[in-house]
Amino acid sequence: MASKAANRRKRAPFPSNPMEDSNLTEILPPELITEILLRVPVKSLLKFRSVSKFWLALISSREFIKNHLSLSASNHHVLISIQNRDCKWNFKECLFRSLFNDSVTEAFDLKYPIEDNSKLIDILGSCNGLILLMGYIGYLLLWNPTTRMHKKLPNPRPRWKNYYDDYGFGYDELRDDYKVVGIFYISGRSHGSEVKIYSLKSDSWTNIDYCDEEILNTDDSGRTMRLRDSGFFANGKLHWDTITFSPNFDDVRKCRRIICFDLANEKWEKVEKPSYGVGETDMCMGMLGSDFCVFRDYNKTQLGVWVMNGYGVKESWIKKFTITYPIKKDLCPPLFMSNKGEMLVALRTITSIMYDSKDDAFRYPHVINCNDFHGVAIYVESLVCPFSTEVTEKATKQRPKKLRSKQLRNK
Repeated sequence: MASKAANRRKRAPFPSNPMEDSNLTEILPPELITEILLRVPVKSLLKFRSVSKFWLALISSREFIKNHLSLSASNHHVLISIQNRDCKWNFKECLFRSLFNDSVTEAFDLKYPIEDNSKLIDILGSCNGLILLMGYIGYLLLWNPTTRMHKKLPNPRPRWKNYYDDYGFGYDELRDDYKVVGIFYISGRSHGSEVKIYSLKSDSWTNIDYCDEEILNTDDSGRTMRLRDSGFFANGKLHWDTITFSPNFDDVRKCRRIICFDLANEKWEKVEKPSYGVGETDMCMGMLGSDFCVFRDYNKTQLGVWVMNGYGVKESWIKKFTITYPIKKDLCPPLFMSNKGEMLVALRTITSIMYDSKDDAFRYPHVINCNDFHGVAIYVESLVCPFSTEVTEKATKQRPKKLRSKQLRNK
């Protein structure tokens, strides 16, 4: 009898009639409910979608997702890819607020986005809570670690069978679209390139022009410039470091030029790096707060942080920080900088390194439950879906119907 009474008291996931939706707003107006939900963590919101059709539609709407993202942009996580002792690959996460505030930080397991975790997945980029991953046979995945949703992207189908590839991933704010740029170079000692861009909205790849000769001009007729590694997303553009090589490919050098691609107007541009100091070598690009920056090593003893105060203006480069390496400790470019001026300058197995720019001091928080790192990325909690908007809206409309049918079958 008790179990039957409990079943009668159990609420259905969705109201049994449309009037019940309005009852939810009798105490609080919809505008106030929205403001409250915008400040709720993503994992709770995923559960709250079952409260009513109104909440489901609200939490799934593009406007709500964008507004929630803007309010949760400070809720950063560190994504880590590792290989276990049994040669299985895995992803883990740890919270930035713990790294910055606690002496010990625990890394938590994340479900691997494919069934076969004996195969490595590389991290290519991160934007607004979505991670671009490359699988072991070259396929691409978009993954939201917070919602656990992932999507395998269609094959870009380069014109060559054997090729090198570099990718970049970012957000086109003008069109409210997430895009992947793929650059393909023919293998061997031949010259040839192809560029394709993937749009999440259209779920398709299209061909675009490669950088023109003016941008790729090296002022050395005997050398050729090529983009290098994954594109870094900042200020609505993807940025690549460049290299130059000799006609017979036996002399490769780093170049002082950054090539960027504007995701909104789909145009290529160039950004000049700051002038080299004696003994300085390039490491990579990054962001400190809202500032675009480059990191340089000085004779294996110091890390230099150059910040571009006016984006795109070469004369605005300033050397903001010079960090002397701790004894027997290598530093990687800062992964993140807090509002208080503290930087995460190395993420290591067991021990990480935090640098306080105000006091010029280091501290070493411990990271537990984590083996050797393979790849690291920063991401924020978000509701951003790795599927196209049309697919998401269709699923949202169909979900109440499916659950309503299930309720009727259970009566």
